[in-house]
Amino acid sequence: MANIWFVALALFLAPGTLTVTAIVLSRIFRALTRGKFRAAPRITLMGELANLRFWPEALMKRKPAFRKMTLKALEKSAVKRAKSDDFGDTWYVQGFEHAIGLINKQTLSPLGKFIAWDSLLRRLTARLRVKKYLKENPAATETPLLPPVFVLGLPRTGTTFLHRLLSLDPNVRFPKTWELFDPAPIYPDDPVKDSEKKRKFVQDGIDSIKTIVPQIEAIHEIGSEEAEECLVSIGMDIPWVPCTFYLQTPENLDKWNWQRPYANHMKVLQMLAHNSNSEDRRWVLKCPAHLGFVKDIRAVFPAGTKIIWTHRNPNESLPSLCSLFQTFQEMHEGGDIKLDELGQKTLELWSAMIKRADADFTASSADSSHVKYTNLVKDPIGTVKEVYAEFGWEYTDEYDAALKVRAVACARG
Repeated sequence: MANIWFVALALFLAPGTLTVTAIVLSRIFRALTRGKFRAAPRITLMGELANLRFWPEALMKRKPAFRKMTLKALEKSAVKRAKSDDFGDTWYVQGFEHAIGLINKQTLSPLGKFIAWDSLLRRLTARLRVKKYLKENPAATETPLLPPVFVLGLPRTGTTFLHRLLSLDPNVRFPKTWELFDPAPIYPDDPVKDSEKKRKFVQDGIDSIKTIVPQIEAIHEIGSEEAEECLVSIGMDIPWVPCTFYLQTPENLDKWNWQRPYANHMKVLQMLAHNSNSEDRRWVLKCPAHLGFVKDIRAVFPAGTKIIWTHRNPNESLPSLCSLFQTFQEMHEGGDIKLDELGQKTLELWSAMIKRADADFTASSADSSHVKYTNLVKDPIGTVKEVYAEFGWEYTDEYDAALKVRAVACARG
């Protein structure tokens, strides 16, 4: 309650020094009353000011983003944005209802409510636009996908590093962040304009996140042009986005049929390949969450699909993952971060993921490879060469040169 009075003081006396004073007093009060295994959200002054800006809206609840979230409200806003009401199959309903239920149980800050609403709304809007585009352009998914390669493993085990090394091969195709964020063309007659506008929009959003939680850059490299993980696209069916990822539990891993979202993801990849004339190139894909769905990947994607599982001591990877999830929470939460609960949920979910992966690899280990984090970091080029030899892929001089340039850049920091 005292914290609310400090915020109110800032609203009445802002802008100026008194606003900053109110924020500082609020932080001091929370520090003095903080319990064990609790941590204050590490957000910048810009983040604090954004919360002050949204506080009246959150109090009056005039806009859907600041009311109790419902799928109906999200769908209504998405339809208006996408100018389409065809969501396709209804599988997405259970995924979004589950995510909404998790969000509504949290005590989000005003900024957190806005980000959560915007995150789910953009996944639904993207879904509508993809469904509409594929309905009007059926040829986009007529060309069969070449067998791709999936990089998976516990988060913080080198999946991103390996993915981006593999993506340097000029003969492969990888999904960029801006492509997965909004896959269907907005300007189909002007691909250059379409890509430039999407790229700028996504990068502006990433830059905004960094102004709120700048520590995220040291934990996970993000950028509109970077090779991105599949979860952004799969989020059109199951919104495992930053505001929900740290809340997930193992309960739905076995209950849901995960082949449907993977089938929809494959259509997105076919569409992207068709629109960029890259159907003759192998997709290089990555997402730690694939770890729990190897069986579903093999059932949906073409025969010959490769799987690479990265490995690192969990005593090192899990604390690093918790740090990332803590940062996600700090973007959204209105109160202190419950570090003990965060650690327990993280351990439960990813323990279940490993068990599922073990079962799937026991059933079939064909077309798969295992990479140790220590070997990858010590000798990245040698590790890539071993993977290529194991899968019988051509390792070209051009690719070798690109890897060496990357290695030099990494060595320079």
